[in-house]
Amino acid sequence: MTAWERRLYRAALRLLPADYRAAHEAEIDRLGTEYLESFRHAGAMRRALALAALIGDALVGAVRTRTPAGIGRGMWRDGRQDFRQACRVLRRSPAFTFTTVLTIAMGVGATTAMFTVVHGVLLRPLPYADADRLANIWVDLGVGSQSLPASSAGDFFDYRARSRTFEDFAAATGGVMIGASGVLTGTGGEPEHVDVSGVSANFFPLLGVTPAFGRQFTADEERPSSPPVVILSHGLWQRRYGADPAIVGRFIDMDGTRQLVVGVLPPFSLLLPAEAFLVKDADVWKPLQLDPARLPPRNQTSYTVIGRTRPGVTMAQAQEDMTRIARTLRDEHPVHAASNMRIRVVPLHDDIVKAVRVPLRVLALAVGLLLAIACANVAHLLLARGGGRVREMAVRSALGASGWRLARQLAAENIVLAAIGGAAGLAMAHLALRVVLSLAPATLPRQASITMDVPVFLFAAMATLIAGLLFGVIPTIASARMASGLTLMRTGRGSTHAQGRVRRILIAGEVALSLVLLVGAGLLLRSMVLLQQVRPGFDVERVTTVAVSLPRPIYRDARARAELAQRVEAAIARLPGVEAVGGISQLPLTGSGSLSPYAYDEQTAALWESATADGRQVTPGYFRAMGTRLLAGRFFDERDSRDGPRVIIVDEQLAARAWPGRSAIGQRLQTRPTGDPDPFAEVIGVVEHMRVLDVRRPVRGQIYGPFGRAASLSIVVRARGDAAPSEAALRQAMHSLDPTLPITVRPMRAYLADNLAPMRFGFLLMTVFAILAALLVGVGIYGVMAYAVGQRMKEIGIRMALGEEPSRIRNRVVREGMRLVAISLVLGLPGAFVLARAQSGLLFGVRPSDPVTFLVAPGILVAIAFLGCYLPARRATRVDPLLALRRD
Repeated sequence: MTAWERRLYRAALRLLPADYRAAHEAEIDRLGTEYLESFRHAGAMRRALALAALIGDALVGAVRTRTPAGIGRGMWRDGRQDFRQACRVLRRSPAFTFTTVLTIAMGVGATTAMFTVVHGVLLRPLPYADADRLANIWVDLGVGSQSLPASSAGDFFDYRARSRTFEDFAAATGGVMIGASGVLTGTGGEPEHVDVSGVSANFFPLLGVTPAFGRQFTADEERPSSPPVVILSHGLWQRRYGADPAIVGRFIDMDGTRQLVVGVLPPFSLLLPAEAFLVKDADVWKPLQLDPARLPPRNQTSYTVIGRTRPGVTMAQAQEDMTRIARTLRDEHPVHAASNMRIRVVPLHDDIVKAVRVPLRVLALAVGLLLAIACANVAHLLLARGGGRVREMAVRSALGASGWRLARQLAAENIVLAAIGGAAGLAMAHLALRVVLSLAPATLPRQASITMDVPVFLFAAMATLIAGLLFGVIPTIASARMASGLTLMRTGRGSTHAQGRVRRILIAGEVALSLVLLVGAGLLLRSMVLLQQVRPGFDVERVTTVAVSLPRPIYRDARARAELAQRVEAAIARLPGVEAVGGISQLPLTGSGSLSPYAYDEQTAALWESATADGRQVTPGYFRAMGTRLLAGRFFDERDSRDGPRVIIVDEQLAARAWPGRSAIGQRLQTRPTGDPDPFAEVIGVVEHMRVLDVRRPVRGQIYGPFGRAASLSIVVRARGDAAPSEAALRQAMHSLDPTLPITVRPMRAYLADNLAPMRFGFLLMTVFAILAALLVGVGIYGVMAYAVGQRMKEIGIRMALGEEPSRIRNRVVREGMRLVAISLVLGLPGAFVLARAQSGLLFGVRPSDPVTFLVAPGILVAIAFLGCYLPARRATRVDPLLALRRD
């Protein structure tokens, strides 16, 4: 017995009752060694079947010894005999057994891998205390305007004071709202950019997260005058500080100031929807320091607020409570009344997974269809094998075996096949899951929760059981019915018409289900092709980016940041191979820029924040470096300093909304609330719309201002031809200006690939499922036609002996098969339309009823079906008619 066999054998025997195992341990070991030694030189499949038979014997023996005397002994004896006979029969047909087990493993493995993803992302509770009571607070401002999980500081305090259904609320934010750029210096290594988020003191207690070392923030540390303190993430603590627990109580240097470390978090992942873009799963956490006496305006919605409901309170009751609070806030604050501010309560789990719920459900449906096709294919194999065993079953029936006894024997064989296929499917699911996770986009939420655990194993067992029932019941009944004395007298061939009907029904179902998958994959393929042809408003070819974090103590004012940007551009422009260089506050496709409210008439001025744009700051060379087209006016130049008149560049989408049918050049756009000093800016240029958030769709208009206020800088470098400057050259140019600047060099094409990754992920999986389904259908059709032709060999021999042309015989066989396929395609069209509608949110530039896809997908199946029909017919007509006539 090999090491792995002994481990498996021992693990299975742990299922036995302790008293039985102790009484029979020596005998079990002796029998196991002898049983497997006899298969020393056998193949892996035969050894596995022998091991399965031995384990089954032990389990049956254990149950039988615990059965009251005289009750059920015959049943257990027969069951044991059936099981051992099944293993012997399958050992004699290794090719059939291997093919069947592989088909089952493919279906169960793919289904289990997909369920693991669905369970980890959609079904598993969030890793927080009482996660079902956590809700995200969304604020809607005006009809069709800003809708984000973002509240003002004043509203946050009002939620706490006025809510009747929530135990507490916690707030978080990041970026400039907490005054941190996130540059670590000093002890621990080279200067490093880190993500920093600010949270209220009760944020981690509300989520049920306790520091691994140190303590939580205190209420006193929320005061603006309190000394700066931080809590480190577990990853940063290990990476930069060598997992030293003594870091708690020490000071670290961040942004040029000393910060006291008061705690280190355990392994923790902050899960929030993508719309909460200001808050990040940070490396460093700071306490929010809000002064209730000096709060920002109520329309400055910069804080993500999470609430925990009281025990027994439903989300519907919580929504009623927050609707009441919103009504009160509109009555008390004119700015909320002007925007018709509303509050929505969204369960946190639903908010996190909403973007992937439909795609994952579509993929789960697709893999379920693949499992059904695999089961139908296994049923084909069993029916074909059953047709070859009619004589055997007829003899056993003639010797006195009842139909029930024969059906039980066949069922035992199906159970063995399903069990081995299910075990192989689990191994295949483990490998498939690794592949799926390697292809999964970084935006897929909760990837750390995607693991194969007890619920996944239970699902695999259930999938195996259902698959066994699906592929085993029909062949078992059909084979048992054929085993009669009449069948014996007809030499095992007279009762196969019913079996042929069953096989045709199965193949019709396979073709219909395969059409559904092919249409789904075809629509996604068409979407990917069309998406590759879309111009996102810029050109990623030959463009390299350099992201820079600017330490605030050094680059505190706008003039210092603007001067640094100018010096960086000049240094990089001198490098060989550089065609153009420019800078921006935040690169496209790296998240939302700052939301910039604007007004272009009296109504939008009165309903401030009813119109919002994506606001970014750029240097004069940015648009040329990105290849963005100028549609009217001019780009920024040296005249447009921050000390001069306020000027902006807008995109074509905003210009069309604000001044339809008119030129935007020279127009004055209100970019600050009424009453603020200098609220208007002059439009000097209009550029094409850049899809900075999602390549698939335009989201909102854009406003670009001269660079200066941003706490970060990204340099865009366009190469001349193929002579792009190396990463080392770019780093050297940057560090020659300031060696403390942390930078990240990355091609712009990588950001585009990341943005397309979710769609590519769904397309790849759906394509794999469709290809597997098409292959299974091809094998199934070939098997059906080969069986049908084999049954008609005598007829074919007679026709050929009488002089009929082989081509006419082939055409007749092919027509019969293709007629079945045509009917199957018609039956599959409604299902294909249903799946197409279900994945409509994943499509780009193509309708769910796309005629090209609904013509090509059936065409592929017709081609596969034609080969499956033609090859058996061609082989049959090449047989000598005399040999065909001699067949039974």
